[in-house]
Amino acid sequence: MKAAGGTALDEYRNGVLHFCLTKSHKIYVLSLHIDKECKINVVDSGSRMESLKQKISRILADRFGYSEFLNAQKRIILKLLSGKSLLAVMPTGSGKSLCYQLPALAVEGYALVVSPMISLMKDQVMQMQDLGIPAAMHNSLQSSEEQALVRISLAKGELKLLYLAPETLFQPYMMSMLRKNLPSLIAIDEAHCISMWGHDFRPEYRELARLRDSFSEVPVVALTATAIPKVQDDICDQLGIDRKNKIVESFDRENLLLMVEPKKNSLKRLIGFLHQRPDQSGIVYCMSRKRTEVIAKRLRKEGFDALPYHAGLTDEERHKNQEDFINDNCSIIVATVAFGMGINKPNVRYVVHLDLPKSLESYYQEIGRAGRDGLHSTCLLFYSLADLRILKRIIQTDNELLQRQNEAHLEAMIRYGKSKSCRRIPLLSWFGEKYEKGNCGMCDNCLHKMTEQTDVSTEAQKLLSAIFRAEERYPIGRIIKILRGSRAKEILEAGDDQLSVWGIGKDFSGHSWQSLYEYLKEAGAINTGFPGFRLVLGDSARDILVGKTKVFMPSSQIERSLPTSHEEEDWDEALFKKLSELRRFLAKQKNVPPYVIFSDRSLRAMAQSYPQTDKEFLNIPGVGDFKLREYGETFMQIIAVHQGEIAHEKSEA
Repeated sequence: MKAAGGTALDEYRNGVLHFCLTKSHKIYVLSLHIDKECKINVVDSGSRMESLKQKISRILADRFGYSEFLNAQKRIILKLLSGKSLLAVMPTGSGKSLCYQLPALAVEGYALVVSPMISLMKDQVMQMQDLGIPAAMHNSLQSSEEQALVRISLAKGELKLLYLAPETLFQPYMMSMLRKNLPSLIAIDEAHCISMWGHDFRPEYRELARLRDSFSEVPVVALTATAIPKVQDDICDQLGIDRKNKIVESFDRENLLLMVEPKKNSLKRLIGFLHQRPDQSGIVYCMSRKRTEVIAKRLRKEGFDALPYHAGLTDEERHKNQEDFINDNCSIIVATVAFGMGINKPNVRYVVHLDLPKSLESYYQEIGRAGRDGLHSTCLLFYSLADLRILKRIIQTDNELLQRQNEAHLEAMIRYGKSKSCRRIPLLSWFGEKYEKGNCGMCDNCLHKMTEQTDVSTEAQKLLSAIFRAEERYPIGRIIKILRGSRAKEILEAGDDQLSVWGIGKDFSGHSWQSLYEYLKEAGAINTGFPGFRLVLGDSARDILVGKTKVFMPSSQIERSLPTSHEEEDWDEALFKKLSELRRFLAKQKNVPPYVIFSDRSLRAMAQSYPQTDKEFLNIPGVGDFKLREYGETFMQIIAVHQGEIAHEKSEA
C-alpha cells in the first residue's frame, strides 16, 4: 500500500495507519485513525521523533544485530534524519559507517558515500551485501559492463548505498545521473582529506566543496577519526556545514595499550613480542621499503607468516599480500605507511612501529587499525634519536609555512615519545582534548608507576604453586587458565581441572596474572624453559613460597574484580577454532573476508555461551534476523557437535 505521493506505508495496527513520509529529505511520521464511517483523523504528528527512535532501534537490531547504539551514533543519525548537515569526529572503532548506513535504510532513496579508497568501498559493499542490503560501488577498476549495471540499479531505485571516489563523482555523466536520482543523504568518509591542514590532504577532495551547489537540499555528514580543531573548522567551511553542527567524540581508544620502548635490539625484542602473540593478526610499520623487506624476510625465517607491503612492489604483489592479510591467510604484514587507509580488518591485535612516525596524527591513524572490534590490543613504538635526525631531513621544504607545520607535528611526536606521564595526555592534547584521568591503566607509564603498592604475596604463591603443580610443563597462558578455572577443552582433556590449584585465582583478572608473572620473572622467581616457553621456578621462588619474601606491585596493575571485557572473559578456544574454520570456509565460498561473516567478538561470544536456539543466537553481538537466517543453523550445529564431544569425553574419563 502506498500513501499519496508514493510514500510508503510503515504499518497498520489497532485501527491506526502509521505513515513514514519524506519531504526535502526529511522524515515525518504521521499517524491517522480510521473510524467506522471511514473518516480519517490525525492522531499524532508531533511524536515523529519518538517513532523514528523506535524505527532506527528496530533496524539496528534486525539488520545489524546490536541492541544498543555506541556513544554518539544515535544523536548523529537523528540529526541527519531531521535534515541537518554535520561533521562527526569519531575515533576508529566507534561505528562511523553505521551513521550513514542505517539512515539509508530508514528513509526512501539511497545514501551517496564518497570514499578515497577503492579497497574501503569494496569492503563496505561486501559487508552490506552480506546483510542483505543493496549496495554498490562505481569506480575506474570496474569493467564498462559492471559500471553500466550499477547505473541501471541506481536509475531503477534499487540501491540503498552507492559508493563513489571523488574523481568518479564529478564526471559529467555521473553528476547528471545523480541530479536525476537525488540521494537522500551524502556521506563523506575520511573527511580530513579535504583540509590542507590535515595529515593526508588530497587535492581531489577539495573539489567536494562543489556539492553545496549541486545538492543544496541534501543533508551532508562528514566523518573522520583524525582532525585537530583547525582541521575540523576547515572541513565545515569547505562543505558548507555550520561550525555549530559538530559532534566530536573523545579521541581516547580505551582498549589500546600504548607502549614506548627505546630502540635498542629492537628486532630481537620484536621477535620476542610476536612469540607472545602466536596466530594473532598484526601490523609492523617501517620507515623505508628496504627495511620492510628485510624485516619481513627475517620474521619468515623465525617461523612467522609475514608479508611485506610497500609502494615498490607491483600492483599484483601489493594486492595479493593485502588480500592474504585481510583473509587471515597471513597473520603479519610488514609495511610502510603506504599500507592501511582502506583496511577495515577488525581483529588486528597489535600495531608495532619499528621507526618513529613523522606526526602524532599519522601515528594515531596507524595505531587506529588495531582493536577495531573493541577488544584489547597493543600499540608498541620503538623510539630513537637516530630516527629523529632522519625525519628532520625528510620534512625539509622551501615552503616556510609548511616547514613550520611539519616541525610542529614532529615536536608533538617527540613529546609523546619522551613523556614520563600518561601517554594519553600528549596524544589527546594534540587533538584539543584534555585527559582528566590520573591513571589510564593502559599505557606503559601508568602501569609502571610505583606510587601506591599492594601486597600480592598470596597471589605470587598461587602462581608459583601452579607452575610447580603443573610440573613446569606449561607457558603462562595455560597457567593463567588453570588459576582462573578455565573449562577450555585443552584443560579438561589434560585433566588440569583436577589440579589443586585449578580455579584458585578467579578473583584476579587475566591481565593482573600476566602483570604478576612479568614482575616475578624480572625478580628471578620464574624462568622460561624450552621448548614452548614453558615456565620453570627460579632461584628466588622458594623464599616467596615459604613466606620469607614479600611481593608488592603497583595498585594500578591489579584488577581484583571479575573482568568485564570480552577479551579477558573465558571462552572455549577449541570451539572458537572450529567456528573460525567454518567462518573461513563460508567466506571463501562467498569470496569475502572472514570478518564479513562474523567478527572475532561474535565468535568468542558463541564460544562462551554455546547458543542452541534462535533466541540465544540473536543475543550474540553482531547477530540480527538476517544473519540468523543466513548462518544460524550451520553455526549452531557445530556448537552442538562440540558440546556432544565434550560430554562424551567426560563420560569416558
